[in-house]
Amino acid sequence: MTTGPGVSAAVERWPLVGRADIARRAVELLRRSSAVVVTGEAGLGKSRLARVVLDRCGTGGALVARTAATASPVAPPAVAALLTDAGAGSSLAEAPSVAAAARALRALAGGRPTVLGVDDADRLTPADAALVHELAERTGAGLLLTARPDAGASPPWWQRRPVVELPLRPLPLRASAALLTGALGGPVDGMTVRGLWRAARGNPLVLRRLVGVGLTCGRLVAVRDVWSWRGAVGDPRRWLDLTAVDAEPLPDGGSEVLEYLAVAGPLPEAVLRAVVAGPALDALVSAGRVVRTTGAAGTVLRPAHPLQVEGVLPSVGSLRRRRLFRDLVRAADPADGDRPRGPLQVWWRLEAAEPVPPATLLAAAGDALGTGRPALAARLARHVPGRDGALLHAEALVALGRAGEAERILCQLCLDRPDDPRAAATRVLNLFWGLSRTDEAAAEVERARQHVPRPDGSVELTIAAQAVALFTGGAGAPVDARGGGPLIRDVAEALGTYLLTFRGRPGQVCVERDPEPAPAVWTAVRMSTRACQAYALVLTGRLREGLALARRHYAGALRRSCVEEATVAAHAVGVAEWWSGRPARALPALREAYALADERTPFPVRVFIAGQYAVCLAALGEADRAGRILAAIDDRVAPGSTLCDRVELDRVLVLAYGGRHAHAADRADRLAERYLAAGRLTTGVECAYLHVRLAPARSAAAVRRLRDAAARCDSPLFDLFAEHAEALLRGRAAPLLRVADRFDALGYHGFALEAAAAAAHGPAAPAANRARQRAAERCAGHAPPWLPSPTASARLTAREREVCELAAAGLRNGEIAQRLGISVRTVGNLLQLSYTKLAIGSRRHLAERLALAPLAAGGG
Repeated sequence: MTTGPGVSAAVERWPLVGRADIARRAVELLRRSSAVVVTGEAGLGKSRLARVVLDRCGTGGALVARTAATASPVAPPAVAALLTDAGAGSSLAEAPSVAAAARALRALAGGRPTVLGVDDADRLTPADAALVHELAERTGAGLLLTARPDAGASPPWWQRRPVVELPLRPLPLRASAALLTGALGGPVDGMTVRGLWRAARGNPLVLRRLVGVGLTCGRLVAVRDVWSWRGAVGDPRRWLDLTAVDAEPLPDGGSEVLEYLAVAGPLPEAVLRAVVAGPALDALVSAGRVVRTTGAAGTVLRPAHPLQVEGVLPSVGSLRRRRLFRDLVRAADPADGDRPRGPLQVWWRLEAAEPVPPATLLAAAGDALGTGRPALAARLARHVPGRDGALLHAEALVALGRAGEAERILCQLCLDRPDDPRAAATRVLNLFWGLSRTDEAAAEVERARQHVPRPDGSVELTIAAQAVALFTGGAGAPVDARGGGPLIRDVAEALGTYLLTFRGRPGQVCVERDPEPAPAVWTAVRMSTRACQAYALVLTGRLREGLALARRHYAGALRRSCVEEATVAAHAVGVAEWWSGRPARALPALREAYALADERTPFPVRVFIAGQYAVCLAALGEADRAGRILAAIDDRVAPGSTLCDRVELDRVLVLAYGGRHAHAADRADRLAERYLAAGRLTTGVECAYLHVRLAPARSAAAVRRLRDAAARCDSPLFDLFAEHAEALLRGRAAPLLRVADRFDALGYHGFALEAAAAAAHGPAAPAANRARQRAAERCAGHAPPWLPSPTASARLTAREREVCELAAAGLRNGEIAQRLGISVRTVGNLLQLSYTKLAIGSRRHLAERLALAPLAAGGG
């Protein structure tokens, strides 16, 4: 495969992916001296595959001779080129007869099998083709050819020998993802994979050129270890030149189709057909360059990838652009060209330089925002003079995740009219959920309450205040959003779902889930609601349903090319995989969410994403890296907020996976008390359950607390947690095995593994070990480090290990005694006993002997 212009050195060695079966089949046929022709369109990798196959034949002991057909009149004949490649003498290769060539090849082979390869065999002259065929016949060689698909598998001069055709097809999505990952040397986010695959239509050469374009123009960048296509600065005028090589030419009229899509974006099919030639449009749809989607608004056509239209824009001048929009206006309403019909048509009129009254613009912008088209609303509202237009423009920017732009407008609006509850509420939401400026958002709530008449009567302000309070403490009951704007309705739905989930009512969330939601206005917030609904399914014991729902949301986000939705949905997929006990399967989704999260992702969700990713890294042995991520979160989370408690739980889990089980158990115990006292029952149950699993023999009171908290919730899974805790406390094998079987049947294989491991003693040990092995296989070999093991540290009692971990963390004997409620002398005695068991002389060696990960910042 030749190197196209603009391809970075990062992709010079483009891997061969998705062709293993064809390569294996070709080698098998050639070993039997068969004739094989690999066919396929330009760029599918025929030549590359042929090189791999011939190299494998050579490695297997065959004499291999290869050449490529050429149309040059000065090129040597094919038989001469084959002899030269095989190593025959120059005098023989200059003017060989077929008989002499055959004798030379047999002599060189020395009894080994012979394989002849001819690339682009469809370009051979009939005479050369006949000579190659006769040479293969005389030597009994296998024959490997490559050709275009329209060349045919059995030309007349091969009739005496059957030829097996192996057609190459475009790469499917999964193979393209593997190809991109191998070429770039790291994971690629799903949105980028899907977009590049659609643009290349599965053609590896075009895909390679697109990657080169992205790297050259700064669009394809590595963000937090994940490659993503981003809107970096580039020169789109070069893109067509860089990607056009070997691409199929546009059909007649195709460039005009792309011009309309370039300037106007996705268009209704009926409108586009009214302004372009039907055959050209059909040809682009058939070729996959234009994609048809059908929804509530009808059938819409859009470009397969931005590269296919953005390169067209520089060639469209202002006059041409204006004429294109005038065509769209007339096509949308031919009967009465002066009457606006909807937000889209109003925008076309603006771009066509036709007069539109401000009132019409304002109404159209409001309609666009209310029907889930914030980008169109922003385009329209910025042309509306006065405060109303500015506020609507700011709301649209907030919905689009362009928080910085929105804040500049909202700050001025609130200064001009401090008594406007709608502007204040929008600014509060943008400051907290968009810009992560918690203190300023809280201050804006207080300022608005002082200036807005009857602030409690404002739906917008009430919901905005609750959006901050939910994650900083003190959130009340869900608020009815009727009477509020479209932005507020999305936030209110998210708050209601979060409140129920956090307060122990995930079952209610599952029952009340809306199967047919209204159009999303703030897409990232709406997807946060959907992700929370998937999480609620996981929390109620319906893990497989939750995982399936999260995957559907993620697939839908990719189809819609919506990065905001894909970020949150990927996190939901990773969380569900994590709860199944398979951190290695959770990692790719969590890593992608962490890489894509930015100001378009609601701030609390950004904290959840980073924290869960850190915990997953720790579970896979990267506790140091996990600690650095948690330390970075600390810089953005306001002290004392409930988000701090969420980060504390993540830190406890990182400590536990880093080997500091007793230390983590102590902190999980205190955190459970805080959560349960605040009425945040769901996370309180999670903390209490973790505490019991890490320190099962510490106290019956902890088990009672977990059982009581689970009874206040509506989740059957929490009842199973309490049953597991009771069985751990009593140490009875039969109840533990029953719990393990129930967890395993529900898909929570990690919890099943823990229960089975705890039952592996006495007469039940064989059955428990079988259950443990089964769960371990379903966890892909992962096991938490606190499971019973035959290491030296396992000989320590629970209290001895607890004291050792606290000592390894740097606490003095007096501090350890105060924390555990025992005497200083007891601490000293326990440490001396532990030193003897671990064969060490002092606490300096505790961390190494117990295989403890270093403490992260804030982890003491």
